[in-house]
Amino acid sequence: MDTRTPRILLMANTAVFLLVCAAFSLHNLGLAPFSEDVRSWLDDNQWLMWTAMAIAVASALALPLLSPRLRQPGDDR
Repeated sequence: MDTRTPRILLMANTAVFLLVCAAFSLHNLGLAPFSEDVRSWLDDNQWLMWTAMAIAVASALALPLLSPRLRQPGDDR
């Protein structure tokens, strides 16, 4: 079975969620040049930051675990 598609999806998910985490981190440190509306939205939606962190960690852990299970015996990749 080809593992390229699941790996690409997991890597894309991880990249998006890490960007969300970076935006919240910059906001919390006071370094982000966001407008006042964006700042208030980030303050009101802190749950998104924690969800993004959890999904990023789960995706990163799933990459090495997924690869051996999708390979068939005798596959030389």
